Amino acid sequence: MRKERVGFYADCVEPIRLEGILEMPEKPEPPPACILCHPHPIGGGSMYVPLLEVMARRLAESGWACLRFNFRGVGLSSGVPTGGLCEVEDVEGAYRFLADREDVDCGELALAGWSFGAWIGLRWAVGSGNVSRIALVSPPMVGFDFFYFLDADEAVPPADALIVSGGRDQFNDPDKLRRLSSRLGAELRILEDVDHFLFGHETEVAGIIADHWQ
Repeated sequence: MRKERVGFYADCVEPIRLEGILEMPEKPEPPPACILCHPHPIGGGSMYVPLLEVMARRLAESGWACLRFNFRGVGLSSGVPTGGLCEVEDVEGAYRFLADREDVDCGELALAGWSFGAWIGLRWAVGSGNVSRIALVSPPMVGFDFFYFLDADEAVPPADALIVSGGRDQFNDPDKLRRLSSRLGAELRILEDVDHFLFGHETEVAGIIADHWQ
């Protein structure tokens, strides 16, 4: 497995350059691509949070070319955070960066997002129609609307969906979570006695996603 620091631009008029890390498996043919989206920066979210680091390593070991990156205004990424208003442009930039590379395969693109990243990632996925597999980790059902964009006429939900959430998630609404799972036709995995932040369960969560995507 090799790790490469990369840079690319968000898909917007303003020249917002984003930093990322691409982790590649050791295989001769171009591996399938995966994008990871981090939690809300207001709570310290970045591509360096332990869960995303573990997920990237585990998925690369499973054969995925895994790109994690910082949203605008986070770390060395330029621009200013917009609280979700424009961050979908950052995901589009990540996708275009991967699609332009000859050493990865975006034909069966996967995306995984944690918390705020789950909301941003799903919005981009259903709007673009480019995602075959999606994993939503601790989707924050309180304070974020996951349904308005799913009900749009042009929405294209991924064919395969997985939701992983803690049984004691502080930002969860069980009824809305079940509704979201049903709407996406997703496999729903509840980790009992685990909260929103999943501390100590990074390896377990990464393994659930990697096994589901085999």
